[in-house]
Amino acid sequence: MPETVIIGAGIQGATLALAALERGVCPILVDRDDQPSGASVNSYGIVHGGLRYLQSMNIPRWVRSRRAQNWYIDRYPHQVRPLRCVMPLYAGAPRSPRLFALARGFDRMLRTALGQHVPLPEDGACSRQEVLQAYDVASHGLLGGAVWYDAQLLNPPALLREMLAEVEQRGGVVLRSTEVTGLIEQGGRLQAVQLRNASDGREQRIAADRLFDCGGAQAGRCMGPARRVPSAAVLAFNLLMDIPAPPASDAYALSPTPGRGRSFFFRRYGAATLVGTFYRPAPGILSPEPTAEDVRSALSSIRQCLPNVELDEGSVLATYAGLLPDRDGSGRALHPGDRHLRPGPEGYHMLVSGKLTTAPLLSEQVARRLWPAAPLPRAGGWRPRHA
Repeated sequence: MPETVIIGAGIQGATLALAALERGVCPILVDRDDQPSGASVNSYGIVHGGLRYLQSMNIPRWVRSRRAQNWYIDRYPHQVRPLRCVMPLYAGAPRSPRLFALARGFDRMLRTALGQHVPLPEDGACSRQEVLQAYDVASHGLLGGAVWYDAQLLNPPALLREMLAEVEQRGGVVLRSTEVTGLIEQGGRLQAVQLRNASDGREQRIAADRLFDCGGAQAGRCMGPARRVPSAAVLAFNLLMDIPAPPASDAYALSPTPGRGRSFFFRRYGAATLVGTFYRPAPGILSPEPTAEDVRSALSSIRQCLPNVELDEGSVLATYAGLLPDRDGSGRALHPGDRHLRPGPEGYHMLVSGKLTTAPLLSEQVARRLWPAAPLPRAGGWRPRHA
């Protein structure tokens, strides 16, 4: 009987495997690495809500973000905690207390009207004194701070390991250090996939009528260069810094120019501070490794965000990087949407999520479309985590 194969054991592949198992399909999940890697484990770890999307009045994205927060909180409550986000507000800047008050009111109205309740504390505000007592931000023109709550993944690698263990517990197969090297087609339809074990070079062929490519930046490699596939040409990275951190439960959203322009998050990570996310175009690169110039540019932005803090290249303890989907291969603009594509033979599917936040929703959307039947009984009395 032909198998269902999923490439990539990141958030997209793992959540698709779980969604398939919910519907009685036992997939084979293949990943070329021995342990979870890539953008999923190197992300900043914030499951953003919808407040940021109200700035552009993107209501559909607001709805998906709120649903995604509920997905993580409902299924993995021990892996998620509320994260208090604080954005300092400055006189004469576009981000004013009045603007945030309007955004909070609109957010509450939408949650009520659309039934999008999320079990997180209510948004609010804090005074100038409270901001400065908590973190040494730029003080000139500071009025106070906007406060909202997002969900924080405590340890993305640990979450992925738990998901993969759950896949195996429920009857799926996880093949680590294994790569899909080619597809076998007949009459324009997928017949089998060719696998190679990275540790011993052993090859095998598996009959498969459905292949889901969730390989992120590596998606489409198994089809060879002849077919056009979406690009992942945006380098995204975070820096672990030996600098003072905000309070343990907070993340501060700071801008190089106070109150305007792009913001970076600063939050405590162990005994250090995690800062991000930084982006740059990276067309054509295969390995997500920030250059020395990337790090220097990021440090320049951090110095502007925290003008009273001394730091240099020796303050960087580690970098966490990945490649993200872009619009046209140039890397100049992220592709924000979640996409289910079919660029190969019949039976080949590609899932590309623009955000870690909404990857599980894309998986469940595809699973509902392809496997609409009710779930089969499971041995051992397994029940959904939220039952």
